Amino acid sequence: MDDDEVGQVAAVERQLQRSLGAWVGASAVGGAAAIAAGRSRQDPLLRAFGLQTLLWAAVDAGVLAASTRGSTPPAGRLRALLLANAAADVGYVGVGAVLAARPDRVTERLRGLSRRGRRRTSDEALRGHGLAVVLQGLALLVIDTTSAARLRPPRP
Repeated sequence: MDDDEVGQVAAVERQLQRSLGAWVGASAVGGAAAIAAGRSRQDPLLRAFGLQTLLWAAVDAGVLAASTRGSTPPAGRLRALLLANAAADVGYVGVGAVLAARPDRVTERLRGLSRRGRRRTSDEALRGHGLAVVLQGLALLVIDTTSAARLRPPRP
């Protein structure tokens, strides 16, 4: 890698870490607030949305921590990784949308049953989880594609 490419990749990495860090903070605060509001209103959708959002914040924080420990990859490798992540983000949005739109299609086995034989996860809670996954996927898609676009494509 020449000095120009190293500088470009380092700048993109810094911006990516700032963007992901801001998203982790927003997800943590928003998730905790949604959980609290869902509990006070006894709203399973809002509680599930908050829980899912808080879980994503924890995972994204782990990704952020891991990203600060590595060496600077070549621009092409970072771009490929970001585009692969973007493809996964599209998948998250699709799965979340299906879950939000059709929670009734989730099998009993995946929902779990209480000791009394009732569903542990209601349709409303599944909708909340699905909506949170859609939001996370969209936000990460923006972060990943914006970062990939900042990297110059490989030279022929």
